[in-house]
Amino acid sequence: MQNTWIWVVIAVIVVGGGFWWWQSTQTPATNTGADTNVVVDTGAGSQVPADTGTPSLPMTATITYDGASFSPSSVTIKKGGTVAWNNEGTAEMWIASAQHPNHTAYSDTSRVAHCPDTSKTAFDQCAGGNNYTFKFDKVGTWNYHDHLNATMFGSVTVVE
Repeated sequence: MQNTWIWVVIAVIVVGGGFWWWQSTQTPATNTGADTNVVVDTGAGSQVPADTGTPSLPMTATITYDGASFSPSSVTIKKGGTVAWNNEGTAEMWIASAQHPNHTAYSDTSRVAHCPDTSKTAFDQCAGGNNYTFKFDKVGTWNYHDHLNATMFGSVTVVE
């Protein structure tokens, strides 16, 4: 019986370490300018692929969440632009920046540190809800996820 417990503890350590390693690799990528999934929000809730050869990128994008996936999961906007996440599922969503559970990639502060202070630009919803909008003032590719379902994720690329 004691041998069984030892193997269970070893298995938990290996699985936990693997999850920690996977989470530590989920950091924002640098913007290479070669994004092929650029989407333009046309305003009426519809989106069309943008011509990546044009210097005119959208200032807004809308991402729909149905509880199982984000659509589109990746968008590109100009610096100073906003992204709106609309929850069309039955459960609440909680948009949070990478990397789970620290949420430090966008603002260099933890979720615990920035959520009580609404003056900080943290790129975190700070609590579950139905819809969320965030203005991006930093250039780069910023990963996000549903904090209530951390296996659902996407990215926002912000360019000058």
